[in-house]
Amino acid sequence: MLDTKEVFEEIQDLKILYVEDNLDTREMTKTLLEDFFNHIIVAEDGQDGYEQFIKNEIDLVITDINMPKMDGLKMAQKIKDISVDTPILIFSAYSDTENFVKAIRIGVDGYLIKPIDIVQFKQVLFKCTEDIKIKKENEEYKTLLEQKVANQIEILRQKDKILLDQAKFAAMGEMIDIIAHQWKQPLNSIVMNSSMLKYSIKKNEIIEKEDFIECYENLNMQVENLLVTLSEFRNFFRPNSDAKEERLDNIVASSLLLLKDELIANQIEIETSCSEDLFIKANANDIKQLIINIVANAKDEIVKSNLMATDRKIKIACDSEEDSIVMHIKNSGKGIDEEILDKIFEMNFSTKTENGGTGIGLYMCSLICEKHGATIKASNDDGAVFTIKFPKVKKSE
Repeated sequence: MLDTKEVFEEIQDLKILYVEDNLDTREMTKTLLEDFFNHIIVAEDGQDGYEQFIKNEIDLVITDINMPKMDGLKMAQKIKDISVDTPILIFSAYSDTENFVKAIRIGVDGYLIKPIDIVQFKQVLFKCTEDIKIKKENEEYKTLLEQKVANQIEILRQKDKILLDQAKFAAMGEMIDIIAHQWKQPLNSIVMNSSMLKYSIKKNEIIEKEDFIECYENLNMQVENLLVTLSEFRNFFRPNSDAKEERLDNIVASSLLLLKDELIANQIEIETSCSEDLFIKANANDIKQLIINIVANAKDEIVKSNLMATDRKIKIACDSEEDSIVMHIKNSGKGIDEEILDKIFEMNFSTKTENGGTGIGLYMCSLICEKHGATIKASNDDGAVFTIKFPKVKKSE
């Protein structure tokens, strides 16, 4: 059993959104929550809860299901659409399988039946707290790594090979955060599916064949997602200095897979156009790092531009020219200030200094291009456009 004091010390400063339409239940549960949390925002229905979530920086959402205007599951879906990492706990007086399955599909982090079992509540609460804590530690770790890289660059600015290695460590900080992000949802889905089966068996409920098959297939799918993601990250981190002929569309697809959840969480649509017959001679991991740096920057600029979800786009197009393979990476942000267009690839130049930017990413892109005999330039065309030209190679026989 978890110690109440231990749980309290971990979670007391989290900002909680509690959504419940029944006044008596709301007051009673709020009293319970006040034993754990110092900051509780209360909403009376799903619509009110969603509006409160938009207005405030919420760490954890706790909600009922059946409510007027907007029910708890619809609210949870809307919240996950804009913030997939925010933990959501469902408190419900109903144990029906339909709502349980819907909650799994949405990706909620816990489903508790009223009246609340305080021991079970502590366990679920501590798990959510650990997820939040790990995410914050990853962000701090990433910032620390980036700062260390920046300091080393100042000392070793003339040594490009060492600089390239240090930048790889900075990328590892981001990759660690992405790994945690990519794996969280499949693992939560596996836990929720297995919990549903255990609950049904414990209560001697009859599980419909279709529900059982759906649960089984979902578990297999999530395991497959974990294996694919693991394989991509292993390939990304595996040392490989050899340049060889690579299909450019495969490199693009692999790079975007590593950033998939980040782009979904920020409602950014990716469009790609890259045929199977375009080959470059390169170290695939270097080109992945090049693409990841540019797309990650594009994501930041789009988010900073406060665009509507329908206008959030990144387009990657690859074409063949007379003596080059050309890749265009275009985003729908506000573009690059014309005064700094010729500076963005300089070492230590950054437009994100207030957010801890180090000016490493685009400089490393220029070094990677130089290493592979490629060129990179930036321009504006209703948003920023990065154009990379690789020397053309013939497909191996």
